[in-house]
Order: sequence, then C-alpha cells, then structure tokens
Amino acid sequence: ATQQPTGSRFGADATYQGENKKGGAIISYYVDVSKADKKEDTDDENGDKKQDKKENVDVKKDKNKVKFDSITLEIFDGARQIRTLKFKAPKESGVHKTTWYLREKGVDRASRSIRKSTREAGGVSVKPGTYQLKMTFGDVVSEQTIKVEFDPRLELSEEAINQKYNASKELEKYQEKIAAIVKQLVESKNSVTSIKADLSKEDKAKYKDEIKSSTKIIKKVDSLIAMYLGSIDKRQGITRNPEITVNQRFGQASRYIRSRFGEQTATEQILMNQFVEEFKKAVSETNTFFNNDWIAYKKSVENINISPFKETKIYSAN
Repeated sequence: ATQQPTGSRFGADATYQGENKKGGAIISYYVDVSKADKKEDTDDENGDKKQDKKENVDVKKDKNKVKFDSITLEIFDGARQIRTLKFKAPKESGVHKTTWYLREKGVDRASRSIRKSTREAGGVSVKPGTYQLKMTFGDVVSEQTIKVEFDPRLELSEEAINQKYNASKELEKYQEKIAAIVKQLVESKNSVTSIKADLSKEDKAKYKDEIKSSTKIIKKVDSLIAMYLGSIDKRQGITRNPEITVNQRFGQASRYIRSRFGEQTATEQILMNQFVEEFKKAVSETNTFFNNDWIAYKKSVENINISPFKETKIYSAN
C-alpha cells in the first residue's frame, strides 16, 4: 500500500524524492534459448544458400512445430485459470524477470473506435492467497506456487476483503456491458457513414432523403455514445467538464470501492446506485433507438442496390 507522504506535495519544490518500490510480483525464471527451434540454412558446394524445395508444401506439419519464440505464464486460483501473460522469449540464456501485477484477467473498455486487442487486459486485484504459476517455453513447462499477502501494516478483515473483491467484480460485469453497447453503436455509425458516402457518390439528388436520414442517424448515435463516454472536448489547457456520463459515474464508484482499505461504507453504495441509475437510463434510450429509429432507417436503405457498373453507351463508327 502506498500513500502521499507528509510535507511537500510537488516535485518542483526541489525536495529530495526517492523511488517507490515497484508494484506487483517480480517472478524470476531461467531460460535456455539453445532449445529454440531455429531453422538453419545449409550451403551447397559453391557456397550459395540452398533453397528449401519443400517450402510451403507441408503447411500442416509446420503448424504443428513446437515454437520457442515466446513464453506463456498462466496463473491459477485452484482449478480456475485467472490470467494468461505472453511475452517474447529473451535472446540470451540465463536468469530473467517478469512481473505479474496481481490482477485477474480483465474485460474490454468502451472506446469510440473499433480496436483489436493484442494482449489480455488486466482486471480485478486478487485476494490474498496461494496461486499456481505455470510457465511454458516451447515444450518445456515449469510450475511453482506464489503466496500473495496484503501489506502487513494493514489490518483487514475477511469480510472487508470479500466485499471489496465482490464489488469490484460486479463493476467489471457492468464495464463489459458498456464496452459491448458502445462497440455496437460505433459499428452502427460506421455502417451508416459508409452508406451515406456511397449514396452521395452515386447520386446526391436521387438519394437526397436517404442521405438526410443518414445524417440524422449519425447525430443520434453520437448523442448516445456521449451518454456513455461524454462529448468530444476539443478545448486545450486545464478544463472542467460538468457533464454527467455513465463512464463518469462508473469511474467515481470504482475509485472509491477499489481504494477502500476496510469494509464498504454507505458512500460506496450511494455511488454504485448513482452509476447503475445512469447506466439504466442510457441503456433504455439505446434500446429505444435500436427498436425504432434504427429499424426504420434500415428499411429505408436496405433495398437500395448500387451497381458497381456505370451505364455504358454504344457509339456509332460514323
């Protein structure tokens, strides 16, 4: 556990500053990279590199090869796998270190753009206990246990620990829902934007009504996304935004719940209730949109067939 020290608060005051102890569990492991599956080139009698004539012939066999280019660390709470960390294998043999930040597998966060995650998101902090580590390098596997404890300066009851964990997991479920809803809204907006562009390119006059309705739908989707994430603020400098959003309510409840070192209080419950109320309001408006505006819009444009071929003319040779 860390906290703000007494005395000066800002580094610009030119007071001495030390470095905080790094968080998470630092895990040491030994790896022998000589086990790596490296394809070696051979020279012919003229000193030129031989070409592998069987290259791309047996794809299935290549897929079944054991690869030593990365390391996988799996973490288990009993029989339940709670985290999977993958990283590149080191280039040199010897003792190396990696860090597990004592979190379970997390869920996606809401975003205004469609992103493909390349790594597993971190989630809720684990409770004190003993966990199993399983590290895999190619076909070499090593297992060990690790004991997680709270800062010994803190006195926490089992009830407080469970309350904090359960409340955090409940918030995580809402986070996953928010991400899925916003993703659907963003995908819908992208589809309408593409349709509008195609209609405008084809014939602005002919599809005047459809283009107009597309613009309205895009604005409506933007207003719904703003209910979750807030409006886009292009101001610069130190600003304050009084806008109340689902994410704002979520963040406030999350900060209080996850920073509480003790049993949850009425404050956390009030903030949680405020978030759920804001979330339900946004979901209700979102569902109304998809059940009405969206269905009507789809009917108005789904039968439009824009041919990729342009009209051709037959010319006389005379």
